[in-house]
Amino acid sequence: MAYVNKTLAPDEDYLYRAHFNWTYDFRSWFWLALGALPAAFWLGALIAGGQPPAFGKSFAILGGVAFASGLIIFTLRYVHRWTTVIAVTSVRLILKTGLISRNAHEVSLDKIEEILVHQSFLGRILGYGALTIRGTGIAVISFPILGEPLHVRREIETAIVRARSGKVSG
Repeated sequence: MAYVNKTLAPDEDYLYRAHFNWTYDFRSWFWLALGALPAAFWLGALIAGGQPPAFGKSFAILGGVAFASGLIIFTLRYVHRWTTVIAVTSVRLILKTGLISRNAHEVSLDKIEEILVHQSFLGRILGYGALTIRGTGIAVISFPILGEPLHVRREIETAIVRARSGKVSG
């Protein structure tokens, strides 16, 4: 959001920001729980027995590695979610990713030719999908899996119609 506000041109309005679907958070928590499971078993056996179980040292290492892996995957996914901005302004469409380094793809609304929505059967049921934007003179921009991709597409198309008709305020 701060990136979009810093890069707004005069007379350019911020219109919409797309969000990740709840399944993205669910997957992040799943990896954390899956990684914590061996460590929880080891700690439970240690507490119940008062001493490390017979398989103790190797299982403790496995539990620690699994928990660390789950925590790393969880953290990376949340940093990706936190640092990804997909915004529609009255002039352009923005996809910004990155925490330390920044990758920003921006396309003028009047240069967009096609908006493709990719939704699997499960994506339709759970309300998630991906977008691909094709335009004149630009490469293809692929967006990550988002919540309500049809709503995002509608917001982009509404902004395109407003930009082409000369109505810049939303």
